[in-house]
Amino acid sequence: MKPSQHRILQVITPSHIGGAERHLEWLAPRLRERGHDVHIVCKDRGHVVEEFRRALGAVNLEVQALPIRGKMNPRAFLALLRAIRCTKADFTHSHLSTASWLCGWLDQMGICPSVGHVQGFTNVNWHRWQRRLIACSQAVKEHMIAQGVRAERITVLPNPVDPINIRPRRSATVVRAEFGADEDTPVIGSFAHLSEKKGWREFIEAIPQVLRKHPQAQFWCVGEGNLRPELEASAQAGGFASNVRFLGFRRDVGDIMNAVDIMALPSYREPFGIVYVEAALLKKPAIACAAGGAPDVVVDGLTGLLVPPRQSQALAEAIVKLLDDPAQAASMGAVGYERALEHFGWPSFLNQLEHVYASVLEPQNGRRNLLVKAC
Repeated sequence: MKPSQHRILQVITPSHIGGAERHLEWLAPRLRERGHDVHIVCKDRGHVVEEFRRALGAVNLEVQALPIRGKMNPRAFLALLRAIRCTKADFTHSHLSTASWLCGWLDQMGICPSVGHVQGFTNVNWHRWQRRLIACSQAVKEHMIAQGVRAERITVLPNPVDPINIRPRRSATVVRAEFGADEDTPVIGSFAHLSEKKGWREFIEAIPQVLRKHPQAQFWCVGEGNLRPELEASAQAGGFASNVRFLGFRRDVGDIMNAVDIMALPSYREPFGIVYVEAALLKKPAIACAAGGAPDVVVDGLTGLLVPPRQSQALAEAIVKLLDDPAQAASMGAVGYERALEHFGWPSFLNQLEHVYASVLEPQNGRRNLLVKAC
């Protein structure tokens, strides 16, 4: 192994497959391609582990499931410690709060340095002992600084997307036909875990307002989550269930997103929103809330439209505005595409990430990696 290459233990503790999980699926093989020895451990949670194994197994990366049950579980610390020893990891790179808490403890104890990847407006206490932190947006960095984290510990690295990962494999016509939409049907898609903070209630509330102007429009809800029964009931009670498609969790996001006219995700607490980048790479105009990290990606009036958080009427008006002006929508999609290629590519991200990796191995406060033998 060359001096600039590392043994990296990627640690993630998900409850479902979302943005952080997909980011790691894309990151791990790219780090390996650059010569790093990459190992992955995941919280032992049935379907999530299997999804990881399916995705990463396709590129010959193994995923080890660990019995992690809560942040203060001694068994979790011991399991992670054993994984570090078995892989001879130079450092850990954690994703999500429980992973960061566990890795930070081991860093503080001088056992193994740690980098924490912060993909949300989390409580920084979960990251207090990690040497370096990566924020997915400027908004997340400012959130951490407001909670007392020193700015010099934080590097802002927007989540990148490779156009290949979102490239559609089926034509828009075929996908539309699958869900009962022809080529002239206005289709608005939203792609996210079905939780309150993603703005799903406002999305559903906006539908009847849009239908008054565009009665044939369809609304595709792509994602799974505990809010689904409520959203389905709202569509049924409102009398517009026939205009809504709940598609659940999908692996063919590129196919589906390529078939919509507008991507609208009114999340009012979006740390970054990789889905906005994906929409741009497919030349789709995006509608987002003027909150969190979304404005880092969606430039109001240029690549899409920004609306106030939690306001379904403003969301409906933005959707109607783009449906009424297809030329403007197409222009926004084209500009968004060029901007996404320039600002959210993998090469720049990986170069900066490797600088963070190098810095975490520099001696700090006398701490050192105490692991001297493998399992």
